[in-house]
Amino acid sequence: MPILKNLPGKVKGGRVNRALENSHGELILHKMSLSLNPFDESGGEEAWGEENEHSLLDGGTPRDRNPFGDEEDENEANEGRKSGTPKSGSLKGTLDRIRGSSPLKTLGKLGKGLRMSGRSKVGSTPSPQGSLDAPSPLQKKKKSRRSSEGSLLRMAGRCRESLRKESLPNGDLNTDSDADSSRRLSFLKMVSRGKLKKESLGDSVSRGPEEDVVEEVPEVKPREPLSVLEILQLVTKRDLFLADTHILELEQECEEVAAAGTPGGSTEEATTPGSKDGGRRKAKDVELLYEALQKELWEVVRESLRSPTAGPNLGLVVQVLQQEEQADRDWAQKEGSPQGPRPRQLKRRWKEAVAEAADGSLPQQLEAQAGQLASYLDQLRTRVVEDLGAARRNVVSIYPEEYNAFYVYVQSYHLSVARRLQEITSNSLPITDTYSLLDWIYNIYNRDVLGVVSITSPINRSQLGPLLPSETVDKLELDCLNSVRAKVTTELSQVLDEEEKRWTETLNIEDFQSPLASTVIKRLQVDLDRSATITRDLGARIAQCSLNGLADFLYSFQRKVEMFHERFMSDTGEWSDGYVAKTIALVNCCPPFRNFIQRCQQCEPAVSEESARRGNASLDKIVNQGVKVLSDRLFEHIRSFFDKLVKRKWLNNTEPYDSIETIIKEHFKKFRRMDCPPYQSLVSEVHKRVLIEYLRAIMRGRIICTSLKMRKKMAGRLRDEGRQLKQLFKDLESAATWLDTAIPHLSEIILLEDTPSIQMEVGVLVREFPDIRKKHISAILNIRGMTRQVERQEILNIVKDIEKDSDSLTLLSRDRALFSEVPVTSEVHCVNVGLSRIALTASSCFASLRTRRKRTPKREVHEGML
Repeated sequence: MPILKNLPGKVKGGRVNRALENSHGELILHKMSLSLNPFDESGGEEAWGEENEHSLLDGGTPRDRNPFGDEEDENEANEGRKSGTPKSGSLKGTLDRIRGSSPLKTLGKLGKGLRMSGRSKVGSTPSPQGSLDAPSPLQKKKKSRRSSEGSLLRMAGRCRESLRKESLPNGDLNTDSDADSSRRLSFLKMVSRGKLKKESLGDSVSRGPEEDVVEEVPEVKPREPLSVLEILQLVTKRDLFLADTHILELEQECEEVAAAGTPGGSTEEATTPGSKDGGRRKAKDVELLYEALQKELWEVVRESLRSPTAGPNLGLVVQVLQQEEQADRDWAQKEGSPQGPRPRQLKRRWKEAVAEAADGSLPQQLEAQAGQLASYLDQLRTRVVEDLGAARRNVVSIYPEEYNAFYVYVQSYHLSVARRLQEITSNSLPITDTYSLLDWIYNIYNRDVLGVVSITSPINRSQLGPLLPSETVDKLELDCLNSVRAKVTTELSQVLDEEEKRWTETLNIEDFQSPLASTVIKRLQVDLDRSATITRDLGARIAQCSLNGLADFLYSFQRKVEMFHERFMSDTGEWSDGYVAKTIALVNCCPPFRNFIQRCQQCEPAVSEESARRGNASLDKIVNQGVKVLSDRLFEHIRSFFDKLVKRKWLNNTEPYDSIETIIKEHFKKFRRMDCPPYQSLVSEVHKRVLIEYLRAIMRGRIICTSLKMRKKMAGRLRDEGRQLKQLFKDLESAATWLDTAIPHLSEIILLEDTPSIQMEVGVLVREFPDIRKKHISAILNIRGMTRQVERQEILNIVKDIEKDSDSLTLLSRDRALFSEVPVTSEVHCVNVGLSRIALTASSCFASLRTRRKRTPKREVHEGML
């Protein structure tokens, strides 16, 4: 748009104040007086252009230059050309007078030189949309790209020269001249602008008020393309989208040059001298520019992860990616396009750059030492969660939705983690690191990494794939199983041998606990607990392996316990407190082992049944042997007192029973140190054996009651001691309470008079103790003095009938058997004739008395009194 359009209305009307012209002249002179001397010989136009070209192309660092900065200069130059029309005569005369009366005689020449320099300078860079329209070859000839002294290949040598200059003590020798040239350039711009305004003013005054102002459309001068070094400068300043636009223009020029050299293309440029070398140089420049551009692109991608302010630069990266993808699509759609390297595939390389950034962010495997893998994996987890969280906050929103940027970041970190784990598993690992790695793969990574990341941004985990191949995971699990087998075959055997030596060395010490069970279980518990937290399948396999090895170990333990008891009895043959304590300590090892077997069996009951049965059988033998040893020791002290029971002296003397009870209580002060349930087995066994010995004393038949008084006394004594035994074993916490009713039933059979009552009591006794036999009932009838065969047979028939009706007698377990272990050592003794006569006479007398008396309701009371 010409400047005339913006002039004031008074000027357009033709009334020009002479003072205005003088004021413009004075303004120019005033500006000149403030500037440097423009007529310095060293400040010519050629020197300025030469200095600037060398500073830009000689490989040094070019001065900062805005490609859009000279647009105003070009417009002013165009306006200056338009001001030279014939209508500007009046203003031109005025300027001539000013030139004649001032030192600015050379101003016209300088203005002309300035306009020529403005044409040679780089114009404003076109917009990205317009820059993609490639000019025609004819326009390219008129508007050729400025040379960059060959190409970027010579930059390395020139950079070295620039570095040498920078290393001088006083810096670059041409610095001052460059500064002067810059000041002279600014002065020339100012003078030229004033001149153009003056001419425009004179032209407006020369036209009369009657003349219409003709607004001419300004000539739009095509902007010149940037040089290679200027494009590189845009890249280094991270004006990435604009730089990519100019690189695409340069690449288009290369394609046109290559097409001109083909048989079907134009040969005008192909015949130009050096065009072939120039095309190769341009192609090489394009490749180098793309390398520099991608380096900056991926650097921005790396920096943007943790920098919330990197959004603008990252937005330029996205624009470049989209522009390059569109260029690839356009290239593929061209008919007869050459099979060149055009598909840049920057979107794919962007994914690779994200993967490289992820790999560089994660800690390296070299930082993990043996036995410290858990700590390294925790660092890995923390870094992945932090980086993906930063990506979601700072990066994802800048990318278009079709890029699926968050999944790209997640997949990149997933693959980086997988590579590190593969490096870790390429070497052998300690068993603790193996468990840590398996737990991290199965649980921690899915729960604490992917689970946390997908809370706000759901991801498809099935597309990520496994961290390790299935073969590698199977090998890690097999290492865990082999570790357990090695423990139960070597380590536990050594522990058992050491424990066996300690038994002999500490035989004189009363130690009721052994560390064997806790040591063995602790070593196996580590593998069982770690595997159970990883997966159920691995936990079941480890439990089965542990149970198999433990069953073998317990069999060895049982054999060593048996050898220990045999060796002690053969060497010493004497009981000692240390031996009792050691026996209790060995038995106390069984409950923990049994609980551990039960826990292992719960993982796979069907598969583990056989191993659990073998292990429990070994433990039962150890417990039974310990119970037998302790109960034998007890009965060695109380057996002699049972021989004094159920005799005539026993009816009036309680000392034998009191001694038995005192000895039992004394021994159980130590027996109570045994843990449950073995203690229950011991006290139940002692309870049963005491009852068996007591019944054996009764069945010997050393007392025959010849009178009612004697039967009452004996029945009362049996009832009292039976009650005391019941209380004794209740205090000892015996679970065999079914034994407590045997002696009271026998006392009732001895006390009762009429046959039906005796039959009922015998029936109750037989039902509670199915193993009782006729010989036991016959012995009781002998004690109560029943000699009449008819009554005896009626009572004994009760036992016979119950034996026929009961099918469970043959299936009776030993735990409920009592009388089967009580032998009957007495038969029905023949009483002397005198005693028999007395008995018969007494019975006949009672019979005659019954017949003389009438039956009254008080008869039962009378018999009870008798």
